[in-house]
Amino acid sequence: MLKTHFHAHLSLFYNGEQIAIPYGIGIVKPHQVENGFVGGGQGFYWLHTHDATGIIHIESPDERVYTLGNFFNVWGQSLSERNVAGLQGPVTAYVDGRPYMGNVRDIRLQSHARITLVVGAPAVTPPWYEFPPGL
Repeated sequence: MLKTHFHAHLSLFYNGEQIAIPYGIGIVKPHQVENGFVGGGQGFYWLHTHDATGIIHIESPDERVYTLGNFFNVWGQSLSERNVAGLQGPVTAYVDGRPYMGNVRDIRLQSHARITLVVGAPAVTPPWYEFPPGL
């Protein structure tokens, strides 16, 4: 039974170009994919993506705090001040459009949080993601 179920959004930019967050992160293969949406697999981690929109689903049996570092661990990708999923360069982070000054791994995944990671240059204005109704 789920005690926690909410969604956050992650945008990623590398040298000014937006990079899609892959679908199926945290969903154990083989994936059941229809129209770019992973509806099933052998299992689900509590942090996962169904599609490439950047929406992170947080679905957990307890109320623990999850961070962006936890999500990247599930993804199996690096996350530091100079490396985001293998993309190298200085990293600037934003949460809800405001600069985030701490360790990027510590960014909390909260309901409707809008997280933007910018790797390299030029600087990018964080986009404002509108969550679909019902999320």
